[in-house]
Amino acid sequence: MIILLDKYLFIRENMRFKLIKLLSRYIKIIKTYIKIISLNLKIYLINIFKTKEENMLTDLHIHSYYSDGTMSPQEIVKDAKNKNVGIISITDHDVLDSYEEVKIEAEKEGITLIRGVEIDSIFEGHLVHLLAYKFNDNENFFKLVNKAKENLLETSVELIRRMEKDYENISLEDYNSYEYDRRKGGWKGIHYLFDKDITEGLFDGMKFYGKYECGHEKFDFPSVKEVCDITHEAGGYVVLAHPCNYYKDKTKEEIIEKLEILKELGVDGVECYYPANSDLMTETCLEFCKENNMIITAGSDGHGDFGAVSKGVEYYIGAINKDSSLLNIEKLL
Repeated sequence: MIILLDKYLFIRENMRFKLIKLLSRYIKIIKTYIKIISLNLKIYLINIFKTKEENMLTDLHIHSYYSDGTMSPQEIVKDAKNKNVGIISITDHDVLDSYEEVKIEAEKEGITLIRGVEIDSIFEGHLVHLLAYKFNDNENFFKLVNKAKENLLETSVELIRRMEKDYENISLEDYNSYEYDRRKGGWKGIHYLFDKDITEGLFDGMKFYGKYECGHEKFDFPSVKEVCDITHEAGGYVVLAHPCNYYKDKTKEEIIEKLEILKELGVDGVECYYPANSDLMTETCLEFCKENNMIITAGSDGHGDFGAVSKGVEYYIGAINKDSSLLNIEKLL
């Protein structure tokens, strides 16, 4: 009897040991599966957010009627929504007035908004436009933008001051009290000349800035380095706008040479996709940005009805039709 009891106890203990061992093995397998499921879930969630913000049609160069466009910030957001553009930036010339309005509207419509502004600056004695993005509230940055704004306004003031000597029906005093409908786009100087019958078309007024030597290079606009340094101080990034405006007649080697200098001055990226960029310009800028891990953006330079089509090129919100998977804008999101 004792022998049988001992044998029973031995068998039971052996079975318990095997059961514990088997359970331990299953627990390890379950833990492994949990890790795999957790990892896959993490990847899935990451991809959801990447799809949400990194694979949307993107337009990071738009103007409202706070500078020289024809549309309100609210109208811009609605237009972007209708065209399935999911990531936008309003980059008015040297003004920040649209941001609070567009921020509210973008949140309502589920549009990803990147804070932006287009700053007039001087590089090698000529005008270049720099797109500043994702900057924080910063006193020095606000002063920089205001400096560019004051100089931009002064170009037209000085133009009228010089032209009034040659035209009896215009004067600086009259110009200072003159007002125009900002929904028509453009800026005060060219509207004034048009309304005074000096020009036949609104765009015709632009040629007088050159004729009377009132181009940007004659004024105290900030340098590229100044824009880059202060934007970086404000936590932002600087992108060269529409490179075709400056280097369309350059060879690939010459374009790269200029981009290299701008990079050394602090420029963080290039608007590689732009309506008027040639294939050569786009390919060269893309190659340069990829080799140097720089920001790659797409922008329509949409001004609403003002200049929507120029020399056969269309400039309207979403005109580029590029989604963010083709860009390098992670730093801006």
